[in-house]
Amino acid sequence: MVQTLKRQDDKFARVIFWCLFCCAFSLSWSLNTGFAAAQDQCGVVSSIAFPVDRAAFQIVQDFGVPSPRHQGRYHTGEDFYGGRGMTYGQPVRAIADGRVTYSAPTGWGRDGGVVIIEHTFPDGSIAYSMYGHMEQTAPHPFPARYNCIKGGEVVGVVGNARPAPHLHFEIRLNQPDVPGAGYTPQLPETLGWRRASQYVLNWGTWLLPAHNWHVEAGDDLIAPPLELPDHSLLFLDSTRLRDSTPDGRVLWRINLEKPAVGLSWFEGTPLLTYADGAMQPVNFDGTLGDGWATGMALDGAPLFAGDLLLFHTPDERLVAFASDRKTLAWERAGVPPIRRAFAAPNLIGLITDGGEMLVVSPDGALLDRAQLQVRGSMGLGAGGNLLAYTQGGLWQIDAAGTWALTKEDAPPGGATSAVLSGADGRLYLLSGETIPTLNAYHLDGSSAWQIELTDIDGQAELAQYGGVLLLTTTFGNIIVVQAETGALCSRAQVYGDDRARLWHSLSDDGVLRVAVADQIVGLDWVTFIGGCGV
Repeated sequence: MVQTLKRQDDKFARVIFWCLFCCAFSLSWSLNTGFAAAQDQCGVVSSIAFPVDRAAFQIVQDFGVPSPRHQGRYHTGEDFYGGRGMTYGQPVRAIADGRVTYSAPTGWGRDGGVVIIEHTFPDGSIAYSMYGHMEQTAPHPFPARYNCIKGGEVVGVVGNARPAPHLHFEIRLNQPDVPGAGYTPQLPETLGWRRASQYVLNWGTWLLPAHNWHVEAGDDLIAPPLELPDHSLLFLDSTRLRDSTPDGRVLWRINLEKPAVGLSWFEGTPLLTYADGAMQPVNFDGTLGDGWATGMALDGAPLFAGDLLLFHTPDERLVAFASDRKTLAWERAGVPPIRRAFAAPNLIGLITDGGEMLVVSPDGALLDRAQLQVRGSMGLGAGGNLLAYTQGGLWQIDAAGTWALTKEDAPPGGATSAVLSGADGRLYLLSGETIPTLNAYHLDGSSAWQIELTDIDGQAELAQYGGVLLLTTTFGNIIVVQAETGALCSRAQVYGDDRARLWHSLSDDGVLRVAVADQIVGLDWVTFIGGCGV
């Protein structure tokens, strides 16, 4: 009798267990289905923008910076500040379409409220934008949790946080419903945070109709890429050499045993140059050929000057290798670290980190040395001479190293300046003023047009392709202007900084390839310029 009752109890327990299991499974399935449905209903990101106006706000504490106020912990976001009396109460907007996963007016206690939004991108990736130190007002209440939100909608206003009103803005790949502390003892990248400005800028370009592909290197490119005949690219970051196909897929990679400094051509074969001065051919199948030592330590990317290959050295020399890439053609001592370089047929211009300009002949003779007020830019002048565009004006330097003012009424140059003698005979100057202005001049020196270009920074380069001008900068600006009228055709921006490598190529396959900082982006040229080049 007792055994019968026990068997009945066990059977009853098993029935209860399976009933509870089925209910839990059904509830879990419903919640997950509802979660996925809510996510689908909120859509996929098609455009992205900053949460505040970058023309009015600036970053006052950057991503990943250790804070003395927080025991040296690393900042997980970017702090945006709009100036005294111009920050508190300013609206904060969602950067893109998404779903609210956290919303709390007291999420950070006395330091204000927090909103977190989940975003699904076209490649299937998910990221979370976080907005901290906010307050809600009657016109701008915090959005409700789990609600869909559209990019550009106001999610709150900048609150009165310590030490002064500012917005703490994050991009993270996890923690959708946790405000976090804003600081971490570990490097934030290792824990799923990303540099917010970089994320927004890059996706802003990747979402463009003209975007064909992009390749992220992981680390900053240490030298300009080398474009192969089929438009594939060899590129270096840190101690890795990679080859990407014409459509941006990585074909092969080599982990180098020692640091490299650049890529060049040698007898129709790519040539890899190492920091210890060794040189080694790179075969097209991704193998390395037999190399040779030069016995010359190098610390900078190569500069091509005719058939010479120039490098800077750690002991502040400029060395030039002959066409055999084994013989030292000449060397010049006393050359500080170089920020900009330009090789014209008659002479070589160098601008150092300290703003000094050196003019060197093709055989290595120092022709002139001048201290600039602000770093300037260089270009090709008449007859193979050098143009120097400085804060003091536009100058032409001849083969003897003599400077001559070539345009007396030129606007001041400077760090964010560029000069181009166009194929159409016009002169184009990007001034380095507070608001950089692109100017075009007729052959007689009279003004053809001018256009102000806001929100650009860094070292700039100008090129002309048919009826349009291409302006690129180390801060990732990619701008196309109609050469005849100065009309702005198109613009984009990827992430960069003042010291980033800058390179571009427009090939016969119709793809504009631009390398800045840690990525290479491929843009369909016709789509990007629209009808501007016609």
